Amino acid sequence: IMSIQKQVPEFKVILIGDAGVGKTSITIRATQNTFDLDGTSATVGFSFQKLFKEVPNLGCANLFIWDTAGQEQFRSMTKMYYRGVAVALIVYDVTERASFEQVEDWLENVREGQQQRLT
Repeated sequence: IMSIQKQVPEFKVILIGDAGVGKTSITIRATQNTFDLDGTSATVGFSFQKLFKEVPNLGCANLFIWDTAGQEQFRSMTKMYYRGVAVALIVYDVTERASFEQVEDWLENVREGQQQRLT
């Protein structure tokens, strides 16, 4: 008997924002259900995690989570990761006003690198 496998939808999720705002901590919390109180080291380029998750109104989905570097020298490189993104999470630190002031720039960068509408 041949089994019919249901295709699980896949979505690319990217976390962007200034350096040190908590992108890696959010990624680790989402994928490993842990939180490192001592902090994490700066991401160089990007890191990638896969998360199988129940999504409301959709069922199960594979989320490919891209945690990007926030340092200024990596910004031009980060733009190439925007292709195919379904969700962009712009992260800022509520204790660092400067990181909030950069949100509009991050949003504009994503829009420039995208052809389709983002969530």
